[in-house]
Amino acid sequence: MKAMKYRFTVIFLFFSFLSSQETVTISGFIREEATGEPLGYTNVFVKETNIGTASNIDGYYVLIGVPSSGEKQIIASIIGYEMMTQSINIQGNKELRLDFRLKRTVLEGEAVDVFGEAQKMRQLVEPSRTSLDMRTIETAPAFIEPDLFRTVQMLPGVQTLNDFSSALYVRGSTPDQNLIMLDGITVYNPYHLGGIFSTFNTDAIKEADFHAGGFPARYGGRMGAILSVINREGNTEEFKGNANISLVSSKVLLEGPIPKISGIRGSWMLAGRRTYFDQIVNAILRSNGEDDFKFPYFFYDYQMKVNLDLNRNHRITYSRFYGDDVLTLKTSGKEESYDIYSDYYEKTSSSFEIDWPWGNHTNSLRWRWLISPQLVANTFLANSRYRFHFNMGSTEEGSWRSMNEEGTFKDQFIFDFFDIVDDRTVETEFSWHGIPDHQLMAGVQLKKVNYDLGMKFKLVNLDTTISLKPLEMKEKTQETSLYIQDKWDINPVLAIQLGGRFMDYSLHDKIYFDPRFSVKYLLRQDLALKFALGRYHQFLTIANSEDETLRIIDFWLGIPADKPATWADHAILGLEFLSEKNWIFRVETYYKHFENLITLKQGQLFSEGEEDGQVRFTPFNDFYETKGYAYGLEFLLKKTTGRVRGWIGYTYAETRRHTIKHGWYYPKYDRTHTINIVGDVELFKQGTGFLASKLKDIHFSTSIQASSGQPFTPPLGRYEQWSSNNDALAPTWYDPYEAIIVGAKNSSRLPAYFRLDMGLKQKKEFFNLPYERYIQLVNATNHVNPLTYNYRAKVNKLTNETLGIQRAPIPMFPFFLTLGYRIEF
Repeated sequence: MKAMKYRFTVIFLFFSFLSSQETVTISGFIREEATGEPLGYTNVFVKETNIGTASNIDGYYVLIGVPSSGEKQIIASIIGYEMMTQSINIQGNKELRLDFRLKRTVLEGEAVDVFGEAQKMRQLVEPSRTSLDMRTIETAPAFIEPDLFRTVQMLPGVQTLNDFSSALYVRGSTPDQNLIMLDGITVYNPYHLGGIFSTFNTDAIKEADFHAGGFPARYGGRMGAILSVINREGNTEEFKGNANISLVSSKVLLEGPIPKISGIRGSWMLAGRRTYFDQIVNAILRSNGEDDFKFPYFFYDYQMKVNLDLNRNHRITYSRFYGDDVLTLKTSGKEESYDIYSDYYEKTSSSFEIDWPWGNHTNSLRWRWLISPQLVANTFLANSRYRFHFNMGSTEEGSWRSMNEEGTFKDQFIFDFFDIVDDRTVETEFSWHGIPDHQLMAGVQLKKVNYDLGMKFKLVNLDTTISLKPLEMKEKTQETSLYIQDKWDINPVLAIQLGGRFMDYSLHDKIYFDPRFSVKYLLRQDLALKFALGRYHQFLTIANSEDETLRIIDFWLGIPADKPATWADHAILGLEFLSEKNWIFRVETYYKHFENLITLKQGQLFSEGEEDGQVRFTPFNDFYETKGYAYGLEFLLKKTTGRVRGWIGYTYAETRRHTIKHGWYYPKYDRTHTINIVGDVELFKQGTGFLASKLKDIHFSTSIQASSGQPFTPPLGRYEQWSSNNDALAPTWYDPYEAIIVGAKNSSRLPAYFRLDMGLKQKKEFFNLPYERYIQLVNATNHVNPLTYNYRAKVNKLTNETLGIQRAPIPMFPFFLTLGYRIEF
């Protein structure tokens, strides 16, 4: 009986202890005071305790397990902003809301900055991840204007094809294997002018997260890399704007608050850009009296974002992007002729026209619901449409008269080539913050994609119409995905992130599973060891030639039912170090294995069958089964704050592919050694006097890009090929043409690549109106970097003897200068 009484006493004391240790949950949003933009990765903690967390990308944080006893001081800090402390009186409430508005710091390099940056490094478990904001993008000299993709190209692990392309070749992966997202929406062709510019207006970008590999389970559908671009939400406090005028294009950004109505308030942002080179050329032509020709090309894009806070727990966000390249060429003419000897008169009118628009259109609607402080739901509806439509036509018609006869004639040719990708996605994601030391996330995604790739010919005369559809590939695919992941802080120095993604592809009769795993171990508070391992499936590809030197558009296809899904395995090991003076050092090594890749068989569009002699048209339905691997070693030394900012990156890499025809070979984008040096220096910060006032706030920026040469297939010799007429009585040979004998695929290398860019910019004021003027030098040394070679026979002019083959390089960007102004209002 005494023992039973003793047990009841212990249980009573235990529950009394628990009741005396009641805890509360504190949550809220952290935003910038001046603009209302959310501040992700802000460190939030309870003073004089070990209770702390970090805000997510939306600026939302949750502190759980806070003792419910009296007044507590909650502190928020992040690099570049003043530390803020708020006191809150806890009196038995289970859930409390506490928002922060942080002010930017005037001086950089404070201890709080270092602490905030270190906290961000500790929060991220996965390796190979880099965050880019507008300030980082503007560190490098711009090619005409700042460009997100060209900044990413200068990070370790990222290779370029040539100066004319901003496409990203990441650790052996091709651009179609990268998932490019704008506010969570997939963008299929994120380029203008065939890749010279990216479609993203940098003035509208708040942040871009780049994952070179080893990304977590919440991302799927691609096996290369992730670039997630988040646009600004819009200023919640006041109307603001800026305009940028360069030699080629102009752009503008407007943002401001939405007035509070019935408790609903919000913000908006609108940004647009257009090239005006066509308008300048056309104006010059008109001034010279030449109205027949108009410059045929321009591009434009605009993007908008609207946020509505319905109440404290519900937010609706609408996001839209619309961008097009437009090439329109029209020519026409009239001709009259008369032959006096035959008494023949003819009147002819002719026209030729090319109408070629291509681009992306996206729309999305996002609903964020704070079900409870610990549980957040995000539901996402999106539509992404990529299309190009090349329409070419020629018409010749007229009338004739001969003697007493007369008549009319008409010949018309129409060629129509198009590719349309219509992506409709529904996704719901839940994040749970209710378990100490865990960040749980789960979601489901339904993606329906319609592909329509086709080609049409039409021949018309007065009495006959011939229509052909040599290419008609229509597919409707559906990807259903379920994913779950958990970040677990096992102890202060060890954290793991474990997840998995289940996928069903409508054209395949199986369920795919992609496991993802990453671990981080803090050797010291400023030194972390990271490792990641994962499998990544992909259910779409492009049908472009892999040896294209210039690529304007992509031909997208879903993986056919008779082809297995492509996949890749990633293995990454890295070390990260953050110094007290905001220097970040990272070294990583990786290995990637690719299976079930498909490579378009290159050849003639029309071919004659060997057996039946029939002409066949097979442009995109014949592929090589391909596999590959890539490995490398990367170094990054980066400084993000202070008067001197920038980074040095080095990459050693090797990528190989294998097909039955060529065996193992280096793809065209493989570069063994790559080094990028990017820097921005504020030359004159303070000073008095006339000269100092003129030189104040001048920034000098530079970038050096150097790399090994790209592979190419070398010529071994030349020969002449003739057509023959095997007539037994009178055999003839005719139509000779020169052909090249080539060696093994990509068995030689172009010369090493080198380019030095420099820039100057200065911030000024004109009648209290801030503006920035800039000047950029591209390829300052005018170094000749061959894009490819042009070959011809080498002939002795004295003896007319053929001596072999000679070549001349076709260069990439030469030296040129750009300048412009950026105005804020």
